[in-house]
Amino acid sequence: MYWDDLAYFICLVEKQTLTACAEKIGVQHSTVARRIEHLEQTLKVKLFDRMGKRYILTQEGELLYTQATEVQKEITVFERMAIDQNAMQGKVVVSAPPVWANEVLMPSLIGFRQQFPDILLEICGEVGMSNLHQREADIALRLHRPTQQDLIIRMLGEVRYGFFAHCDYVEHNKPEQWQLIEFQASARVLAWSQTLIKHHSYTISFSTNDLYVACHAVCQKLGIALLPYFLASQHPKLLPVNPVTRVSMTDEELNKSLTLDLPNLSLKNEDALSDTTVSLTQSYPMYLVMHPDVRRSARVRAVADWLIATTAHLN
Repeated sequence: MYWDDLAYFICLVEKQTLTACAEKIGVQHSTVARRIEHLEQTLKVKLFDRMGKRYILTQEGELLYTQATEVQKEITVFERMAIDQNAMQGKVVVSAPPVWANEVLMPSLIGFRQQFPDILLEICGEVGMSNLHQREADIALRLHRPTQQDLIIRMLGEVRYGFFAHCDYVEHNKPEQWQLIEFQASARVLAWSQTLIKHHSYTISFSTNDLYVACHAVCQKLGIALLPYFLASQHPKLLPVNPVTRVSMTDEELNKSLTLDLPNLSLKNEDALSDTTVSLTQSYPMYLVMHPDVRRSARVRAVADWLIATTAHLN
């Protein structure tokens, strides 16, 4: 028996004529007649009494019609499950800051693979915003809110930053000997560096535009640097420090609103500071960004939900 025969049977019951049934399904009326005849021969049951052009169910046909509608429902569920399964296959490209991708996403990747084995997740470590309109990425994670109005933007949480030094550096160097490791990739961070140099007699011991390199420089006891807490926490010997008083910071001090005076700045990019003070421990929002067209994809939504769950501890 062909499963499609059931669809012809149910349709003919509802429409009662070959012509109406054929128009509904989009075939010739002779096709409908042939499929009904095939079904009756296969089941060895007369399903209809012919009254002119109308097809009226026999008693046996009525019993089988009820069962046929239940089977059709099960087939529909089966087809939807197959469609959903296929929709959960394929590649999803996520653009994220390299440090964030390594330290936050990678530890959770094995769980994602176990849950969605047929989704190929491609993580691109990028600082700049991928062109979502040209599908350079399906989803982007960014520390700066995009200015395009047609993108879907969700704040995942906040990333906390603070100044850190190696415990041996704090112990073996006099406070007046402390030096600064400069991170060049952010105008905001450069502003802090300039203030420490100008108002608190700091010199630069090392400069880089790579956050990983800055962290490793701190681990090598080259000086103090501004680092995200999720990165510094991977190194137990790094201590949060107050670059003004030049001492390591206690938990109580970390929770206080410590500020550092900043000079007037004329920064014209998105990192520009609108205030003349900035907390020694500062938090910045992390955004999940996607184009409206891709959110209709089940696999993209699955990846987005995973990213939201993975970063839930930020809130």
